[in-house]
Amino acid sequence: MNWINRIGLIAVLMCTISFARAQGTESTNYRNTTNRGLYLGASASTNGWGFNARYALNDKFSLKTGYENLSLSYTFNFNEYEIEYDADLDFKTGGILALLDFSYTRNLYLSGGLVFTAFNAEVNGNAVSDLHYGDIVIPAEDIGTFKFVAEPGLKVSPYIGAGYQAFMGKRDGVVFNFETGLYYMGAPDFTIEADGLLAPTGDPAFGQEEYLESQFDAYKIYPVIKLNLAFKIF
Repeated sequence: MNWINRIGLIAVLMCTISFARAQGTESTNYRNTTNRGLYLGASASTNGWGFNARYALNDKFSLKTGYENLSLSYTFNFNEYEIEYDADLDFKTGGILALLDFSYTRNLYLSGGLVFTAFNAEVNGNAVSDLHYGDIVIPAEDIGTFKFVAEPGLKVSPYIGAGYQAFMGKRDGVVFNFETGLYYMGAPDFTIEADGLLAPTGDPAFGQEEYLESQFDAYKIYPVIKLNLAFKIF
């Protein structure tokens, strides 16, 4: 049994030495691999399509800028007090980014900074049916038109996010990012314009703008999900 113990001890020592050498090689390779340099890429997010530039100062900190934009249009109709209206919704979001990334592991990072937001939501509409009040008929063109505009309370919004990054290719020349984050945009500001019989809706004395702002006061944060693919330039 003595020789069996000796063989077992030798095997354990050999495994320990091999593991230590492998760990040393892996650590050396990790130290020799650097992500420093300029990366250019394209992105798709709930804030729109865009492009960005990222300069990695070292393996921990990176400066990032970019532009993203999303525009949507939607036509709809509705009835109010037996009057039919046609309306168009134009929605825009996106903006210019100025961010700092901190990689607390090779693949996981935090991001923070500012976005110069282009957020804007606008609804334009007009009456398309007459108003019948007993024997009185008011033509649709006299009922009037309206315009509602919603803008963020902050034109420059703070941003914080967290993401996953995977480096691929020769010398880690390609990087894929998945990121989720939040913009703090402040309470929205509303502007109302109207004419004809609808003119009182846009009159500040009736307080309709303040009423809408109070209804949407809780919507100060805008969440986003981003996908990005970038290539190392140098």
